[in-house]
Amino acid sequence: MSETLEDGDVVIVNKMAQIKRFDLVYIKVPNSKDKSVRRIIGCPGDSLYYKNGQLFIDEQEKDESFIADYKRQFEQDGMIYTEDFTLKALTGDPTIPKGKYLVLGDNRPYATDSRYYKLVDEKELIGKVEMRVLPLHKIQKVK
Repeated sequence: MSETLEDGDVVIVNKMAQIKRFDLVYIKVPNSKDKSVRRIIGCPGDSLYYKNGQLFIDEQEKDESFIADYKRQFEQDGMIYTEDFTLKALTGDPTIPKGKYLVLGDNRPYATDSRYYKLVDEKELIGKVEMRVLPLHKIQKVK
C-alpha cells in the first residue's frame, strides 16, 4: 500500500461502510493472526484476470488509477507491475463465490495478498479505510 499508505500511518476504519470495488479495506489475513490493509479488486460474482498487467473484470478492461504512476514507471523500465494471472488458475473457480473477495496490495510486485492466500472471506473484512489521521502533515481522505 506504499502509494497510498505507509507503515506506521494511523487510519480511521469504518466497520459499517458498504464495501465496493477498489475500496481500501482493513482485513484479517487468512490463516494468520495478522491484519493488513489491502484493496478490493474482485467482488462476489466477478470473473477476472490480468493480462499484460491490465485488469479485466467480466471481460471489460478496468482502469486502476490508484497505481497509475507506479505502473507507468514499471512499464517504462520494461516490466509489468501486476503479473498476469486468472481467477480460475488462482482459485479453481471461474467466478468469485458469494461472500468472498479478491484483494491486492497497491505495491503489487512486493505485496502478499490474494495471489498468495487466495480469496478473503467477507467475515475477514474488518472495515473500509476512510482516512489517514497520522502523521498529521499527511492527514487525508483515502482513495
